[in-house]
Amino acid sequence: MTDITPKTRLEGQRGYVIRTRPWGVLVEFYRELISKSWEFIPMLRLVEAIATSPAAAQLHGATSHSDLLLSDCADFRSGDSTLSVVYQPSDRTFRFHHRSFSSHDDEKTCTEAEALQTLRLFLRLKYGVLLETPAA
Repeated sequence: MTDITPKTRLEGQRGYVIRTRPWGVLVEFYRELISKSWEFIPMLRLVEAIATSPAAAQLHGATSHSDLLLSDCADFRSGDSTLSVVYQPSDRTFRFHHRSFSSHDDEKTCTEAEALQTLRLFLRLKYGVLLETPAA
């Protein structure tokens, strides 16, 4: 059988493979991080919201330093449909950046109060995943 989408030289430009970890491990990573620096509590809250939601079964996460990397695929490549969530404690803002292989990237910076809603928007638009969390 002939592959209708043959591999090209661009395959190597997709980036390196990011190994994902279970949500419980990611939550513990951020708990450990806040034991050293309380300023990352908003990021822990965001990760806990994902981990305790039904959407956790559809999403895969990893970390890069204190950044959260999300995809709808396990062990994804850095240049594929990847959502990077970065918390800036000095500004008390979150930066969401969705990278795609097609270079049609989207980005938004928001306040801590807007972070969960912004995450919901990106997950729904980029992966078709509905993030439902218990009412506060």
